[in-house]
Amino acid sequence: MVSPYKDNPHSWQEILKVISRCPVCGSVYNTQKAKLFAQKEKAQMVHFSCENCLGNFIAMVMNMNHGLSTIGLVTDLDFEDARKKVGLPVITLDEVISYHNDIQNNKIINLN
Repeated sequence: MVSPYKDNPHSWQEILKVISRCPVCGSVYNTQKAKLFAQKEKAQMVHFSCENCLGNFIAMVMNMNHGLSTIGLVTDLDFEDARKKVGLPVITLDEVISYHNDIQNNKIINLN
């Protein structure tokens, strides 16, 4: 079976039919206002805002072998903030360990 969306560069728009309600308030999204802000190989990042509660939502839409899949995230980032964050360097494992050690040694948060 071949997916009808596999080679379609606008396939992320099709998944919006599935993601039609705000996960915060349940209102129907205006999917015409969804904006693509990042794309790499088989994945696209789409941002949309709820006109009712003003919540923001990011969905990663992936072209899989047998169709489309998506992962969603409620966020406080507006479209421009989300677009800017895409180009930031990845946090390394060494940085995470260093931050963890700093927290454990009360170098960041003073609990006294």
